[in-house]
Amino acid sequence: MKNYYVSIIRRCELAYIRSELEAFGLIPMEGRLIRLLKDRSSSQEELGETLDIDKGRIARTIYALEEKGLVCRITNDKNRRQKLVSLTERGNEIYGTICRIYEAWDDICYEGFTDEEREQNHEFIKRISQNVLEYKKENGGKKNG
Repeated sequence: MKNYYVSIIRRCELAYIRSELEAFGLIPMEGRLIRLLKDRSSSQEELGETLDIDKGRIARTIYALEEKGLVCRITNDKNRRQKLVSLTERGNEIYGTICRIYEAWDDICYEGFTDEEREQNHEFIKRISQNVLEYKKENGGKKNG
């Protein structure tokens, strides 16, 4: 039954983020990618692994952000066959707005919590996600390994 509460939080979060990002012509996955790319370049593969999404979806999302002028792909100097994705000037400009949207959501979620409680919950969620990703890596996401 505990997962029921996580499911409620996730559905409400997606609805909130989606409605806020719509004003900028973005979807939640695009907002997540923009946040990941702040002050760094990453390969498509690294971004897909970090977000735990398949190659096709990450490619489509990056293409959509390229079309919107928010990211660009450049050839990796160390591996000429690899393209690195980074934010454009316009992508950097919208980054702050996207962060404020996510911060507003956090404020909604943590209403009445102390800073210590917020941090403690963050650490628990981080540990849970690491456990889940490790399980998936070892078992391919299959039930009972």
